[in-house]
Amino acid sequence: MTGASTPGEALAFVCLDPRKVKHDIVQGLLGPLGPIAWWRLPPVRSRPYPETAARAEAAQAAARRPARAGLRRYLQRQFYAWHYNGTRAWFERHPDRIAVAWNGLNGLRRVFMEAARDAGARTLFFELAPFKGRITCDPVGVNQANALPRTAGFYLDWIARSPVPRDAWRDYRRNILQRAPAREKPAGDGERSDKGPYLFAPLQVPGDSQLRLFGGRFRTVPAFIDALIAAAERLPEGWHLKIKEHPTADISYADQVIGRSSRVVLDNRTDTFALVAGSAGVITVNSSVGLESMFFDKPVVACGECFWAIPGVAETATDPESLATAFSRPESWAYDSAIRGAFLSYLLNEYYVSTDGSPAEAEKVRRRLVLGSVS
Repeated sequence: MTGASTPGEALAFVCLDPRKVKHDIVQGLLGPLGPIAWWRLPPVRSRPYPETAARAEAAQAAARRPARAGLRRYLQRQFYAWHYNGTRAWFERHPDRIAVAWNGLNGLRRVFMEAARDAGARTLFFELAPFKGRITCDPVGVNQANALPRTAGFYLDWIARSPVPRDAWRDYRRNILQRAPAREKPAGDGERSDKGPYLFAPLQVPGDSQLRLFGGRFRTVPAFIDALIAAAERLPEGWHLKIKEHPTADISYADQVIGRSSRVVLDNRTDTFALVAGSAGVITVNSSVGLESMFFDKPVVACGECFWAIPGVAETATDPESLATAFSRPESWAYDSAIRGAFLSYLLNEYYVSTDGSPAEAEKVRRRLVLGSVS
């Protein structure tokens, strides 16, 4: 690997400067390892590389606000292309520097990280973690693009060698809390007298990059709602589906849910994890609630691309047809407790990095940079 470090060697980082809280997290974790240069914008260069056009097009497609047509679309793509060229040229001159970005999947941050990688430099991606007091710090990517192995055997082998008690992961459940609502939402019809078992579908924030980039057949909240309502008609007699909108979402789709089906209830009032605890199973595109539901010993079905959709950990239903099939047999949703326990233990004890500022966590990051992986 170009620029690979050795234990104890001071590293040097170049980071696209995130907002203050995230800036402080990166500084606290990487500061002990070496100096950090903070860039507001990457450098530019007009002379292209063979990969420039494809990288700029991919960045535009992944942008939060991609220009749709005309001059604005052309200028946006040129903006990404010139920053790709300038960044790649810079890292070719400084191959020992490590490119750092928060998330790194969208727009400008994407071309920055891909340019560094194409230049042969190492990369380090940060992102919030679903677990309190921890963050993602991955040399390959975040969310579905991360470096975590996708085979159950890896986690079973790890737990067999680990001194961590097999069921210690269960203690984390007490830390799982619903996010504070950003604004008042329609309460829905959750007080309707629906009895009997139910499935729970927590919706995600509209426009979330998890949906846009890794949603598969369900890249928007409305598309997922339509598929859920159609699938609910296949539920066994006496079963129903409860849907809840994301507490921090700016847009409400209550009108798309209420009154559409006698088998579907919108409940924005009840606490998210009370709904998880009372459910017979959780269905999501790729929300972190799916992962958190595992601490409540619930079967989970993933409808999009997500790193935890590993056989034994969760089931999948990646199109409307397989979703309807899954709803027709909810009593058969299952998981392997040994595989899931090993997976959750690895996430808590190895993969997610603590923000406590300890030297051990900084060394964990150094080791990942040496290996180019998280395992």
